[in-house]
Amino acid sequence: MINPSLMLLPSKENLEHIGAPHTWRTSYFIVVAGTSLLAWLKSCLKGSSPGTDLIVLAAALIVMSISLYVIWSLVALLSYLFSILVVPMKRISYMRIFSLVSYCGIIFLIGELVNFILLRIPLLKIRSSVFPNRFPIGLDLLLNGGHPSLPLAILMHSINPIIIWYCATLSLGLHRITGVSKMGAGIIVGSIWVIGIGSVALIASVLGGTTIGLKIG
Repeated sequence: MINPSLMLLPSKENLEHIGAPHTWRTSYFIVVAGTSLLAWLKSCLKGSSPGTDLIVLAAALIVMSISLYVIWSLVALLSYLFSILVVPMKRISYMRIFSLVSYCGIIFLIGELVNFILLRIPLLKIRSSVFPNRFPIGLDLLLNGGHPSLPLAILMHSINPIIIWYCATLSLGLHRITGVSKMGAGIIVGSIWVIGIGSVALIASVLGGTTIGLKIG
């Protein structure tokens, strides 16, 4: 059972718990189920037919099951490789890092839930011209009403409280389970963030899309 304080209070004991090997399945189920249900709710609120809603739910379950595992694996692999470079003499477990990354994924589920709620509050009229399905909660608030370039919009949108929370928790977790210094762990997570945002911006620019949700982690 996941204790909510694991994410809110990343103490030494909590980080040791979420970094334990082979404990990623619970968080994987929670995030896949949660994001899929949000996709289903969005479809229902659009007035789609029950059949369409079920198709959306099934498709979301399949897509999220695959994409989350792939993304988390990449984040865990980069964290593992960077950690080895920083502390080459220490034995580091990839599965413990993967377990940590999977638990941090719950933070993004919370972010998706917050976005879902804020977009549906009538009194809040703030909207992003680049990401109409994302509520600006970070530096992208400064872009309200403007028409920035896609890479700039992605960068500004990615600097928000949810991602800062995610990066801080992942950094503390890496520090605890790998022995990397806090500064070293912060640099590792920061590097992964830069790689992730750069990749999203590149793919979005190539595809020409403007409604890509940032779900790195």
